[in-house]
Amino acid sequence: MKMNMVKTIMISLLFFCMLAVSVYSSAPNATPTMVTYIAYADPMVFWDPAESWAAELIVLHNMYETLLRIDPLGNNKIMPVLAESWEESPDHLKWTFTLKKGVKFHSGKELTADIAARSIQRTIDNGKGASYVWDGVKEIKALDNNTIEFTLSRPLPMLYIVSSSYAAYIYNPEYDNDWYNKGNEDGTGPYKLNSYKKDSEVILQKFDDYWGGWPEDTMKFDYAIIKIVTESVTRRQMLMTGEADIVEQMPVEDIEALRSDKNITISKITSFQQLYAFLNTQKPPLDNKYIRQALSYLMPYEDIVKHVMLGNATQSRGVVPPTLWGHGEDVLQYNYNIEKANELLTKGGYPNGGFKLLYTYTAGDKNEQKVGELFKDALKKVNIDMEIRGMTVDSKYNLAKAPNPKDRQDITMLYWWPDNLDPSGYLFSQFHSEEKVGFNFGYYSNSDVDKLIDDAINVSGVSIDEATKKYIEAQRIIMDECPAIMVYCEDYLRPYRSNLKGYKDNPAYPNVVFFYDLSRE
Repeated sequence: MKMNMVKTIMISLLFFCMLAVSVYSSAPNATPTMVTYIAYADPMVFWDPAESWAAELIVLHNMYETLLRIDPLGNNKIMPVLAESWEESPDHLKWTFTLKKGVKFHSGKELTADIAARSIQRTIDNGKGASYVWDGVKEIKALDNNTIEFTLSRPLPMLYIVSSSYAAYIYNPEYDNDWYNKGNEDGTGPYKLNSYKKDSEVILQKFDDYWGGWPEDTMKFDYAIIKIVTESVTRRQMLMTGEADIVEQMPVEDIEALRSDKNITISKITSFQQLYAFLNTQKPPLDNKYIRQALSYLMPYEDIVKHVMLGNATQSRGVVPPTLWGHGEDVLQYNYNIEKANELLTKGGYPNGGFKLLYTYTAGDKNEQKVGELFKDALKKVNIDMEIRGMTVDSKYNLAKAPNPKDRQDITMLYWWPDNLDPSGYLFSQFHSEEKVGFNFGYYSNSDVDKLIDDAINVSGVSIDEATKKYIEAQRIIMDECPAIMVYCEDYLRPYRSNLKGYKDNPAYPNVVFFYDLSRE
């Protein structure tokens, strides 16, 4: 372990020296400044901003921008980004946004309302990722060079939609999916792509013509490096030595141990992020509702919150986190109950257990691994064996989307955070019927649930109260049928170097560090 850690550190130092020499040779009067963010797994699942719907948002939100952004410290206050002002019609069916002037793409092309309109329309027409957030948008058009108008078929919470963490990026729509998927980008963000090495690093370089400017007295960073380090002990060591500035995820006990280090600051904020254990409803024995219910009674929730998260989480109740509207306090919450589990195993035809399950998680995520270990111990008590398998993001998703449901895993772990501040993403994306597997990793289909979700989405622009009632009713059915075990809603704990200034954790954009806001003391 020590040899691997030393090797990682030496390679990183060599890389930084080479990068510094390269930049110094082209700009002899300036020494490049760099900020390093450590991720536990390769974030680049999707490259096309029209399809983005996973961890790549930590990179994409620095290369691409949205019309508006949600303020992390302003009670969900809306901040202007590419749009400088906006207006809603009295009948709530038209929204106009006035764009900032002089905004350039990384290719040098100037942003216009027509390009912005075509960008969003391409995302809608693509029909992938979180494009569903635009459902209800009837027409998008440019009124002039800097004004974009949205015509709606029904009232929508447009300010949250255009500031969504997914599907709201403004990008160059002239390029196709193949071009983006080759690792290309053309956004308006403060950083552009310098290089990418799969499962190793993403290097972002400042965009000199960024509309926000690069004032010399702000000490903003020339480069932002996202390094992938799967070993938690290495992530911690890199932070302690100053080789890393901020770490995406670290076991809670490691974070707590860092509190005495004056060079480290720990950010803590209540998140919208929940952890789910999806159960394969199309593969025996989990195609049996009673077996799924039994597993829900065998998850050691209190031990997980106490020993894995050290109290920095709360047990989930339903699909929607307690921090978001649509949550229901009277929705069924399972608890650890071995007697009840045995009754349900008998009812489901497995009175003595006797079967084996495959549990998959993202390699490098110690929290998911530890949840699996505690769950495995609980299952042993009822004679159920479970293999715990850490996998890369790609291999985990490929297994979860295998053509034959019986070739897929039995249980897979997935974090969910909001696409925008609306519960529709939690319900629609994970529990609505799908023709092709997206993120419904329980492979669950219930027409009554589908209708409740659809009706809630349709009424949400008029009445949050009515939409909430429908979402809660959908959750009651889901909790009874158990296509997933709702584990916990976590607090974000983010350790970073104390000399890093300007960092604000924004749970509306999970795990994203907006590098342009940062400087070093």
